[in-house]
Amino acid sequence: MRKGYTSQDILTQCKRLEQAGIEYGFFYLTSISGKGKGEVGAKASANIFNQLHPFLIDPNMLTIYPESELYQEIQNGNWKEEGELEKYRELRALVENLNISTYFAAMGASNAFQLRGRLPDDKKNLLNTLDKIISEVSEEDLRHYRKNLRHL
Repeated sequence: MRKGYTSQDILTQCKRLEQAGIEYGFFYLTSISGKGKGEVGAKASANIFNQLHPFLIDPNMLTIYPESELYQEIQNGNWKEEGELEKYRELRALVENLNISTYFAAMGASNAFQLRGRLPDDKKNLLNTLDKIISEVSEEDLRHYRKNLRHL
């Protein structure tokens, strides 16, 4: 979404950081790909992350406020937001496709459920927790949480 850089740029610059001995982490914005595209975006991101050595992957859920530019894109029919359960399926696809040693911490207020663990050791537990959320929590309850976020 108008980041101004490509996946190849990320690889190049992060490898430069690694060569210089500088640690870095990734902020992953769950749902930015839009409705029906999140799992594909998660797999593509995991593919990039798996080529690098971030000390942290920090996923947070996209929350769209009426005063935002993205809200206007939705109103104009140019972009569609993922449902809340779709966001958790996207997050699950990200975890499932990560094959590196890193700390995974979805701890921000935009996440209705806080998730954290060291990959690959805690991968199974994270996937089980995500499966439980997806199967047991309703779209309505998750939407209620999102709508009542006052700020992030």
